[in-house]
Amino acid sequence: MFGKGKINIAIQKSHYAPADIISGSVSLTLNKPVKAREVSISLIGEHKSTQTAPRVGGTMGGGGMSMSTTTKTVRIYDFKQQLDSEKEYSQGPEYRFEIKIPADILGTGPQMPGPEGKLGQVLKVAQTAAALTGAIPFQQIKWYLLAKLDIPGGLDISKKVDITIG
Repeated sequence: MFGKGKINIAIQKSHYAPADIISGSVSLTLNKPVKAREVSISLIGEHKSTQTAPRVGGTMGGGGMSMSTTTKTVRIYDFKQQLDSEKEYSQGPEYRFEIKIPADILGTGPQMPGPEGKLGQVLKVAQTAAALTGAIPFQQIKWYLLAKLDIPGGLDISKKVDITIG
């Protein structure tokens, strides 16, 4: 086994609807005991946008035009659930988890107060921008679960599992 060990995520399915509950487990396989801040599982949504714009000049001997493409990834949702706290972790613990997906996660429900309400605002902006460019925004949102053993002063042990919400 490479490095300090590995972390694994086990879930029953990979396709969920808003208001569903994602349940599963996170397990650690460590080569030796390791001090860590926490074990956590996060539900993350990222929107990738690509913009193409004309670029003028720049090459020696010519002032022609070329196209410049910029890709930007914006994290639009990040819910973290702590599964265990700071301690020395050893071989084989398994942690059960449940994460309830908000009913308005795709920006179609009522706005929630607080930080969650910003998600709907970001999605509405993404939807408007996509309508102007002809893209379909929600097919560009990448959802995934991220399990992490947070090791201070060292490389974290993490695992990412893609899921679909829709």
